[in-house]
Amino acid sequence: MIVTKNLEKSFNDEAVLKGVSLEISDGEFVSIMGKSGSGKSTLISIIGGFLKPDKGEAYVNDRCLINCKENELAELRCTELGFVFQAFKLIPTLNVIDNILLPLTLSHKDTKENREYVMSLVKELEIEDMLKKLPSQLSGGQCQRVAIVRALSYKPSIIILDEPTGALDTTMEEAVMKLLARINKEQGTTIVQVTHSERVASYGTRIIKIKDGKIDE
Repeated sequence: MIVTKNLEKSFNDEAVLKGVSLEISDGEFVSIMGKSGSGKSTLISIIGGFLKPDKGEAYVNDRCLINCKENELAELRCTELGFVFQAFKLIPTLNVIDNILLPLTLSHKDTKENREYVMSLVKELEIEDMLKKLPSQLSGGQCQRVAIVRALSYKPSIIILDEPTGALDTTMEEAVMKLLARINKEQGTTIVQVTHSERVASYGTRIIKIKDGKIDE
């Protein structure tokens, strides 16, 4: 479960989040929508443990993120929480397959069964022929698919995605969203995605809208 209480966050004295409170239950597929600058990415960065709010509280699976040390947050992200960044954040010196398998190593889940699962994801998102390539040799859409497979590889209980289809064509967008919807349904994985697309948002079971740093009721 994800819970936030009265989150406030400012950058350069400009308020980005203005008292955001929400609750996302286990197994939900939530789409967060809003205009650029509304606070969407800041909100999920706090939920992912990458940012500290100026005020308020955030909980993931009953852990208070505000009180967690950096190593505790790192462990959370290696075991329970997968995150797909808008900028992908693949490791440039590792090839595609090593980028994908790194979370399995860090979470001590590098088993034959999980490797087979990873290869099924690789096939489904059509990146089999680029496993030995470096991120610099890939297009934006290819990097996005690699980042999604990496986040799914160790079967975290929560997956957070920032514009997960922004670099994809319509066909691959549909493939990614159908995959996420299936994982949500079959594995009970909680999914939280930020998107500008009404079509992408419709795959979720609930839509939360943010406007000017607040939940738009």
